[in-house]
Amino acid sequence: MRVFAPGGSTAPQLKYMHTGLGRHTLDQESGLNFHQTPSLSSNSYPDTSDGMPWPFHNLIELGVKHNSVVKKIIPSSELLQLQKLEKIHVERCSKVDVVFETALEEAGRNKNSNSSSGHGSGSGSGFDESSQITTTTLVNLPNLREMKLDDLDGLRYIWKSNQWTVFQFPNLTRVHIYDCKRLEHVFTSSMVGSLLQLQELHIWNCSQMEVVIVKDADVSVDEDIEKESDGKENTEILVLPCLKFLELYNLKCLKGFSLGKEKFSFPLLDTLIIRSCPTITTFTKGNSATPQLKEIETSFGSFYAGEDINSLIKIKQQDFKKD
Repeated sequence: MRVFAPGGSTAPQLKYMHTGLGRHTLDQESGLNFHQTPSLSSNSYPDTSDGMPWPFHNLIELGVKHNSVVKKIIPSSELLQLQKLEKIHVERCSKVDVVFETALEEAGRNKNSNSSSGHGSGSGSGFDESSQITTTTLVNLPNLREMKLDDLDGLRYIWKSNQWTVFQFPNLTRVHIYDCKRLEHVFTSSMVGSLLQLQELHIWNCSQMEVVIVKDADVSVDEDIEKESDGKENTEILVLPCLKFLELYNLKCLKGFSLGKEKFSFPLLDTLIIRSCPTITTFTKGNSATPQLKEIETSFGSFYAGEDINSLIKIKQQDFKKD
């Protein structure tokens, strides 16, 4: 179906429409005739079987479930059309490898496709980043409040932030990530400053996750020592001002919440659950301030958090190895 009514339509009592992509508000001008999204990749949602793409500009709730074809949930061409998006729920889509595709990824994929089909002008098989992307795009999702990703075996990245694409989520409140076996991290350090409303973070059964917050790939950091130009140690503090509940469960490769040199502040965190994470050695490499945290729930029981949760984790892991 390419149009609901060629002559136009009105439905004054109808506020929302549900499609294969999710729930949309209705545009008063076009009524039930959605504006089509031009030329999306066949590997990206929301192409339907007859090739008609559903629009993103009026999407409120994105819900994609039980899809074994789609690889990219939100194509890079639609990143700036997500102003109304409030919820994301992606479940049991075995081939999805990224939720938010960046322009860099799309350009690389297109070049590889052209090269393999004989249409590329270059002789190399790699993607020349500098020749394709020259400006930074700020992707701000002002109304996104909740994201749930469940049973996505192929997911490697949620949002692949880089120096050309920066994501901000000022009202993201709850994040649930379950059974995403290939996912290695959730956020990058540059995103933390925009997580002003994040209250709950649940991560379960992600067997390859090593850290929750990873250092941005485009920032070069000395592994042993990080100093400012005047020789003083870096005193950057990353703050998650509203985070109250953090649950890390059955993450077999998790080494820590963050392994960067930054200090962290969690002023409202009162529930921390770390269970079945056998390789964790520290919570954060820098100091973590958790003034409201009284106890930490672990596989070994509940323990008084004290002032230094990093030391507590190290001690309990050492006790576990002795046993």
